[in-house]
Amino acid sequence: MIDVKAENGRVLLAFPTEGMSAEQVNEFVNWLRVEAAARRSQLTADDAWRLSEDIKEDWWKKNEQRFGK
Repeated sequence: MIDVKAENGRVLLAFPTEGMSAEQVNEFVNWLRVEAAARRSQLTADDAWRLSEDIKEDWWKKNEQRFGK
């Protein structure tokens, strides 16, 4: 059974973890954190695209030598 309570601007969620490893529980909680942050974000789609391009460009500069010419 999943118990959900909304109070004081927060949602309290309780769910059974039987059959879940600690790693699975942590992965689920981390997903909730990312989802909550994404919903609060003021980032536009265009800004997100530019950010992703910057990240990829930076990654490529740091790792290009691993793949040869």
